[in-house]
Amino acid sequence: MSKMSLIYMISKELRRLNDKIDQKIVKGESYDRESSRHKMLRSQLRQVERDAAFSRSFNLMSFFF
Repeated sequence: MSKMSLIYMISKELRRLNDKIDQKIVKGESYDRESSRHKMLRSQLRQVERDAAFSRSFNLMSFFF
């Protein structure tokens, strides 16, 4: 799976999870489980984005050498 498709899938899941958390907040329900999953997904997204940015910069440097 490419990094871009992984970023897209994680972002899509974060949007879905945000909607679910918003609905629970409005209803006054607890959203502890969703909150911890959201935190884990954000961490994964940052890591994949960091790796993708590093790959792009490495590819750009190899163009000049």
